[in-house]
Amino acid sequence: MVDRLPRRNCLSFALFCVLPSLYVQVMAVPVQKRAQQEWSQSSQWLYGAMTARFEDHAGKYAAALDTMADVAVQSGEYDALEYGFGLAWDTRDFARAEKIARAWLGAFPKDDAARLALLRVLLADGRSNEALGHMQALLEQDGGPQMVAQVFRALADLPDGAARLDLLQQLSGQFPKNPYIFYYLGLMAKEQGKVTFAVDAFDRAIALDGNWRELELMQAQVLASIGKLQEARKVMDKMTTRYPQDTNVLSAYVDMLAAHYQWQDALPLALRWQELQPHDSAVRQLVAQLYASAGNFPAASQAFRELLDARRIDLNSYLFFVANAAERAGQTDTAVSMLGKVSKDSTRYLQAQEQLALLAFRRGAYDSAQTRFAALRQDFPDDAQVLDTYLIEAAQLQQAKQWKRLETLLQEALARYPDQVDLLYVLAEYHAARGQIEDAAAQFAKILAIDPANIDALNAYGYLLLTQTDDAEKAAQLIEEAIKLYPDSPAIQDSYGWLLFRQGKMEEALSWLRRAYAAYRSNEISAHYIEVLYATGEKALAQEVYRYERQGQPDNTPLKEIGKKLKLNDDKKK
Repeated sequence: MVDRLPRRNCLSFALFCVLPSLYVQVMAVPVQKRAQQEWSQSSQWLYGAMTARFEDHAGKYAAALDTMADVAVQSGEYDALEYGFGLAWDTRDFARAEKIARAWLGAFPKDDAARLALLRVLLADGRSNEALGHMQALLEQDGGPQMVAQVFRALADLPDGAARLDLLQQLSGQFPKNPYIFYYLGLMAKEQGKVTFAVDAFDRAIALDGNWRELELMQAQVLASIGKLQEARKVMDKMTTRYPQDTNVLSAYVDMLAAHYQWQDALPLALRWQELQPHDSAVRQLVAQLYASAGNFPAASQAFRELLDARRIDLNSYLFFVANAAERAGQTDTAVSMLGKVSKDSTRYLQAQEQLALLAFRRGAYDSAQTRFAALRQDFPDDAQVLDTYLIEAAQLQQAKQWKRLETLLQEALARYPDQVDLLYVLAEYHAARGQIEDAAAQFAKILAIDPANIDALNAYGYLLLTQTDDAEKAAQLIEEAIKLYPDSPAIQDSYGWLLFRQGKMEEALSWLRRAYAAYRSNEISAHYIEVLYATGEKALAQEVYRYERQGQPDNTPLKEIGKKLKLNDDKKK
């Protein structure tokens, strides 16, 4: 592991330095006057340290730890303590790691590394109260950004997310004038979906340090991530006024607007960015892509042509990008013509052929689309690419509700790749969409038998039971198991939030759905978030989120359904 290298190199250097000094010391003292016990202890430490190092290099970490642990504590040498702690930590021997860390801190009570080592052990063992005292001691000694960052990173060793947030909150109370603590408190709250909490923490940090641009950016990004784009834009408008030539601010604002499908509004900012960095091809390409996304085909085509003439992109990339711009502008014939010109020996050829197949799907030309995918499987026989084409084709057939075609395709794919879990997952979804719940459940169970760690299948199985059966108890069991195993998955967060919503736990549901929405806004996640916002009284925010999500995801069926259910299309506010 990378973090072992500095310890080993440091110890190697220490040993190199100690050997001559010990030799000189021994040679300089007459034999009859040597302190035999002192020499024996030094010799024992040196021998033990070298033995541990050799065993470590040989991959015998347990043996190295056995040799080093007692030597480190008995010697009291800094390098030995640091090295011994590293071995104990890497082998997850927390009892020994704690023993060494306490000896290290006892020998060097003002050393930050020693206290941080003990802090990590305490946090990993869940001893939050004792850990808090050491965090306080570290920050009293040094409350600067680097130390606060190290304490924040150490908190990752505490398994309980709520306890991590509570510790930071206690630190913010003990150090109310430290903006860095409030910054990290906001970050952690954001990660846990406590967005109101995060915004408040960022506000406190800004009040303490009003010249912290990164903090204002974070505040705006948090607001945008939960759909409060208008509030986020107010923050960003002020920043671009104060710092009109700060490309980091411009870049963040463009990214924010583009992520929320506000391409036309992002263009003036991107053009200003381009004026500041006229030779940056990435910025020029961004401008061209924004024109394309906004449906301005003439401007996009010209911008891509300028990139081609300047040799910033090759001909095949130009054809591919312009074809996408034509498609966005509704000029399908032009898109087909441009994609058809992409050279077969180009790296863009596979993408171009897939795009042609997708265009055929959108026109309802299913025979043509499937013929193209079949040809791709002949032209690109690599298993990974073949599997990808099956999955893309299946997704299109499922969206178009071409059930017979999808059934035939899955039979072909599974004959070629029996028990391939991604294909079995699609088969389960096919059965679920057809109302064949027992068959869908059987496929999910089969996936879990093949791959017990397949969290997606565990989650999807639970969601199926939750939404299409009366077995709420089994559904809750599966979804709760999934969220414990993988709490950072947006899909699982969405299922868990929906479960809580169905159980009437509105605020908890909203917290989890905010986390899911902030990370991934496609499929049902946006619709679930909008519905729970509406149900908890945040109707204006629900309308705002719905408005731009429908703009960016016009084919999202769950979004269409929630708009109809809540009559969001009838709202005339803009």
